Amino acid sequence: MNKKNKLVLAALAALVAAVPTTLVVHDRIETAERESLEQAALRVFQRDADLATAYWRSLEPPPGKVWDKAVASAVVSDVEMQGDRAKVWVDEYTTPYATDPSGKDSQPTTPYAGSHLFLFEPAGDGWRLAKDLTESDA
Repeated sequence: MNKKNKLVLAALAALVAAVPTTLVVHDRIETAERESLEQAALRVFQRDADLATAYWRSLEPPPGKVWDKAVASAVVSDVEMQGDRAKVWVDEYTTPYATDPSGKDSQPTTPYAGSHLFLFEPAGDGWRLAKDLTESDA
C-alpha cells in the first residue's frame, strides 16, 4: 500500500472514531438543554401553584382538612428550536396538599394534570417564558 492510501485510511479511521464521540456530545447537550427547559417550565407551574388564586384552592378540601400547599412537576414531551427560542410541549402535574386545621399531618390530595405549549427564550444561564401558546393554534 502506498503512502497516500495509508494516509487516506488513517484519516477515514479517525473520522469514523470521531463520529460516535460527536454524537454523544451532541446528545448530552440536547439532554442538558431539555432538562434546563423542563426546570424553566417547572418554575412557571410552581409559581402558578403557589398563587392565592391557584386553581386547586378553588376546590373544596377533603373533609376536616384545610389547603396547605401544592407541588408541581413538569415533563417535556417535545422541543422545537426556533432560532435561539424554544417552543416546548410540556405536561404539568400538580399535587395539592391538605392538613388538619392545626396545620399538621400534611397529606397529598388528588393531583391534576395539563398539557401546555410554551415559547421560552434564553435568559442568563437558563430560560424564561416568552409566551404561553397553549390557547393558540401554534
